[in-house]
Amino acid sequence: MNTKIYFKNVCICIIAILWTSNLLYAQQKPQTFIYGSKPEAQNISGERLQYIDRLLQAYVDQGIIPHALTFVARNGVVVHNKAFGWSDIESRKELKKDDIFRNYSQTKAITTVALMTLFEQGKFQIDDPVSKYIPECTDQVFTGWNADGSYNTRKVATPLTIRNILSHTSGISGNRDIQEIRRKAMDKRGGKPYETLKEEVLDLIQLPLAFDPGTQWNYHPASDVWGYLVEYFSGKPLRDYVKEAILVPLGMKESDWYYPESYRTRMVTAYNDQNGKLIPQTNVWSGRNPFSEDVRYCQSGTGLNGTIEDYARFCQMILNGGTFNGKRILGRRTIEMMGIDQLPHPNNGGAGFHFGIGFQIYPAQDTDRRSISNFTPMVSPGSLSWGGMYNTDYLIDSKEGLIILLYTNRIPDTKIWEKFLNTVYQAL
Repeated sequence: MNTKIYFKNVCICIIAILWTSNLLYAQQKPQTFIYGSKPEAQNISGERLQYIDRLLQAYVDQGIIPHALTFVARNGVVVHNKAFGWSDIESRKELKKDDIFRNYSQTKAITTVALMTLFEQGKFQIDDPVSKYIPECTDQVFTGWNADGSYNTRKVATPLTIRNILSHTSGISGNRDIQEIRRKAMDKRGGKPYETLKEEVLDLIQLPLAFDPGTQWNYHPASDVWGYLVEYFSGKPLRDYVKEAILVPLGMKESDWYYPESYRTRMVTAYNDQNGKLIPQTNVWSGRNPFSEDVRYCQSGTGLNGTIEDYARFCQMILNGGTFNGKRILGRRTIEMMGIDQLPHPNNGGAGFHFGIGFQIYPAQDTDRRSISNFTPMVSPGSLSWGGMYNTDYLIDSKEGLIILLYTNRIPDTKIWEKFLNTVYQAL
């Protein structure tokens, strides 16, 4: 046989083997949700799952929460997906399973994954200084106020990195002093809202840091910086890239920052408990009103809305090691890296608290598991979780093959999430 033809055939065979092995790996993980199967087939007690119904219906009947929506799946088999209560109490409009909720900080995990897809494309390294890509980035740490209202700074001990941004250890707007500096800077704008994410971030990134990067955990303010980095590395608006890289491939058809007016009737009414009475909140949109005609401004830390099944698709992708709906979003090893604790310890962020890249990590140490205030010991060590301000929560448990979501749009927190988790795990 001709040597060139031989080697060509060998290469074709190797490519075919690799393609087949990747396909088989994806097929071993559930690529769609299966409805209608008995929970017992997944070693879950259907009788005990009814405790969930009693728990949530009692909360609705007592007027503690306006509504609740569940989604529990094991190995891709949906074992509990039910709606309780009212989408809108005043009109007695019953909650439906495909109603749209405000996700608030559930946005963060999705935009974090968007940035990590660009990491996998070789656009940056996780420990690159932010200033490498945003030259305006500060290298100063706040040290104190002067009598005349000015302030003093010093140079950072270590540069601000992308890892610091993603793990909420950046120091950006990290205490009341920096927030006051930012407020004064905003006053100079005359209250004018930012038109683009870039415009906001270039203002934010120049403020002094509250502490040296990597030394403390401070939630939330840096999230828009990684959203701008998504735009920088992709060359596209954040909304467009998130749709292209995550929402469309996973089939998350109902998730977005902005919607046509026809979607308004599907939006769940949000409520605030005031002295034991649930008061409807008519203007609780994070970022911008989702029915605005100007769709340029999208924040990466908040602003997404969507159905519970949409977000379950994202959770299942993480559980699967990066694949769902027949599409690979991230590599397995990248997701494993995201599940490694990034915090300076001991007890930074609170006793027993651990945070990786994009997710809270449920602790492995028994001492941590007993001490963390919002933790149920039934959850498997290494499980990933977070939630949104208006109480939309999720958990991804790779040991048990579980994704668990509970949606309400009600503040303040009632701690029903912890009770719900206990009830789910008692059915195993």
